[in-house]
Parts: sequence; C-alpha cells; structure tokens
Amino acid sequence: MTTTLPIERLRNLQKNIATKTITEDFFERPLRRVAGADVAYSNSKAYAAIVITELPSFKVVEETVYVGRPPIPYIPGLLAFREGPLILKTLKNVRNRFQVLLINGHGIAHPLRCGLATYVGVLAGKPTVGVAGKLLIGRVLQQPKKPLEYTPIQFEGNVVGYCLKPRGRGKPIYVSPGHLVSLDGALDVAIASLGRYRMPEPLRLAHLAANQARRSDHRG
Repeated sequence: MTTTLPIERLRNLQKNIATKTITEDFFERPLRRVAGADVAYSNSKAYAAIVITELPSFKVVEETVYVGRPPIPYIPGLLAFREGPLILKTLKNVRNRFQVLLINGHGIAHPLRCGLATYVGVLAGKPTVGVAGKLLIGRVLQQPKKPLEYTPIQFEGNVVGYCLKPRGRGKPIYVSPGHLVSLDGALDVAIASLGRYRMPEPLRLAHLAANQARRSDHRG
C-alpha cells in the first residue's frame, strides 16, 4: 500500500467519495443521543470503540468495541483507509440508535474534502462530524480565546469548518462536517457535546473505551 500506484488509487477513491458528500442537516433535532468513535493501537492490533451518550447528561447508552488489524499503515492524508473500515465494522455491532456520530478526525477539512468522518459518513449513510486536535489544511485568521468562541477554517476560498475553543483552558479543536451535516450543524453538535474537557464527551468516552479494550487485551 505504500507504493505510488495504490496510494493514487486511494486518493482517487477519496475524490469520488467527496462528490457524494452532503453538507446539509439530515439529523433529528433536538439532539438527544450523540455517539463518538475513536481507535487505539497496540503493535499490529487496533481497537475501535463507539460510545453512544444521552444529552445533556452524557449518560452512556451503549459501548461497542471491535478488535482487528489496520488495513494499511499510517499514511498522511489517508487515515480514512486505516481507521474507516474498523469504525464501519464497529458500527455494524451497534444496537441503539443515535442522531450524529462524532469521529476523532477530519471531515471535509481535508485536502481532498474526504477525511475520516466523511469516509465513514458516506459509506455508512450516517450523519457524521469530524473533530480533530490539529489543523490539517487551511488557515484560521484569528484563534478563538474565550470558551465556546469559534472562528472559520478557510481553505481555497471556502469555509470548511470551525476552530472552536472548548470550556476551561484546553486548546482549540477543529470541527468540520463529515456527511449529512452542515457547517453550522457540525458546530452545533460539537458545542452541545462539550463537557468539562477539551474534546466532546462522546469522543472522550470512546477514547477511554478503546484504550481500556487495549489494556484488557494485554492483560488477557
């Protein structure tokens, strides 16, 4: 997968998926259930977790973990093909309904407009939002300083997401639509899902669940 030709094929697939992306809100309001997805690693294994939470209490409704092997090694810009298939397999085991899935990665704020959240959203047909700790592309003209303040991420003359300051002293996070969610909708979901920590609570809980599964597997 690290040779030039397969990488180019994957990028062409990303471009194709990007043409199918819908950046309009197709999720129910008010928000009652938001899920988070994250992946942890240990050697050759990956632990993908999805946690569904109720809003505004963040009570856990369901926690689902899938253990497998990453299809490809980490390649910048191609995280969708490393973690996307794992998250999709986890989704198949989720029993309860949710309105939006937050994913630890980018949505359309990606060089090819198809980050991990867009990949999963289009292939699963689910509303998704990408939330990342680092900016991948574009620029933010002014960093937000106050809690819940936000500024647009601009790329090639378009707004592709928002830089959002969480509560407390945490660094800003970068929010972009994945699929079936608008720019403003993605921001609304991210803000509604923020608790005391830097990352939205469903994502934080998914991160903890993935790492707990990794530790349990080692102990076993």
